[in-house]
Amino acid sequence: MDLLPFNLERLSSEKYFISNSAGFHAEIEKDVLDSLTDSPNNFDDSMRDELVTKLFISKEENFSTSLVALASATAKRIVSEIRLSPIFMIVPTLRCDHSCKYCQVSRAPISASGFDLDEKLIPKIIDSIKKISLPPYKIEIQGGEPLVRFDLIEAIYKEADEKIGSDKFEMVIATTLSLISNKIIKWAKGKNIQFSVSLDGEENVHNFNRILPNDNSFEKFKNGANLIFNKLSRNQLSTVTTVTSELIKNPQSIVDAHIEFGLNNLFLRPISPYGFAHKKIVNSYSIEEYLSFYEDLLDIIIDKNKHGYELVEHSAAIHMKRILVPGYSGYADLKSPSGVLFNCILFNYDGKLYGSDESRMLDIANPESDFSFGSIENPNLIGSEYYKSSISDSFNLVHPGCIDCAFQPYCGADPCMNISTQGEPVGDKSLSRYCQYHKGMFKLLLRRYYSGDFSESTLVKWAHA
Repeated sequence: MDLLPFNLERLSSEKYFISNSAGFHAEIEKDVLDSLTDSPNNFDDSMRDELVTKLFISKEENFSTSLVALASATAKRIVSEIRLSPIFMIVPTLRCDHSCKYCQVSRAPISASGFDLDEKLIPKIIDSIKKISLPPYKIEIQGGEPLVRFDLIEAIYKEADEKIGSDKFEMVIATTLSLISNKIIKWAKGKNIQFSVSLDGEENVHNFNRILPNDNSFEKFKNGANLIFNKLSRNQLSTVTTVTSELIKNPQSIVDAHIEFGLNNLFLRPISPYGFAHKKIVNSYSIEEYLSFYEDLLDIIIDKNKHGYELVEHSAAIHMKRILVPGYSGYADLKSPSGVLFNCILFNYDGKLYGSDESRMLDIANPESDFSFGSIENPNLIGSEYYKSSISDSFNLVHPGCIDCAFQPYCGADPCMNISTQGEPVGDKSLSRYCQYHKGMFKLLLRRYYSGDFSESTLVKWAHA
């Protein structure tokens, strides 16, 4: 038997995770690893058959054929990554009534002028969406606080309904719910509209992070959520949680907050280094501290599931999907080449076009550079050096620090974060917060997955949901 190329990562003193460029993987004991490297013939038939099937080893007479099969499977995996399947983001206004500490959006004050989308551009935006890809479409309304200009949201929906058809698109409104009203609820009734809302913990934690001058952000969330639950549907509200130094002290808080509202889905993420999230806030905790918090959180969630309250944490589900579900590449942050452009087209309030929300943040933070690809009136993707390099330089298969990582086939590349933190798109992986976070998540979750206890069945269920 001959070895084929693979990478490995120690999960414990006696167990290793191995993978190859095609995305095949296995957990093996230390003695099997020793046999693989010393004498690939000296282990049991079932393990040998599994490793042959997954292209980790090959019979000597089939070695060339096995190499071709490995290359072909690798190419197939990469082709699935570069499929154009964008979310279309539209920013009707940059104005916002909140002043959140970690906001990754460079918002404008609620009373500012010159930060709203020209309504005349809306027909051109919808025409562009139809030209770029095929239905069904996902149209995400971003801000600022989009409900500041609810009239523009109405106009976007009306134009999409007339030109695309209401059964061929979903609209997601990213909002704090502070400005939601009975008028908006009445308008949303019967439409394929979702509200994506930040919920950062129980009242004291939420209000510490999400500052609403002269008002109570948590109460606004509570009132808005209850409006949606009572007059629309519980399924029309989803939450996103940005973990701050205040929440990291008490993982129970975010679980209790979701249970308080009868919510079953959580989606947690660390602070991103964009917009108003300055270095002091980004560095208020280490990724090691985040992962310790997250493991405690996972224990709490799994315990709730054991006792009959069904909860899903979607960042865990996404990481497990990447490993367990062949061909899954629906999450832009874990794509290589990068999900910039492939997974997002953003139409900004000022008419500019971007390949991701993070590219928009880079443009605001670096006025001497251009991170757009032209405007709605005059798109210029071919002439953009930034987007050329964001794609060509984001194949992690050849990145130093990724090339020998066991999680490379399931991980991604984040040129925007590398530019933001290190000044260039590839970045030094040993210094990368992105790398520390995702590698840490994969290791943490795989230990649970291979543990054989309740957490394993929970993760499998999440991955295949």
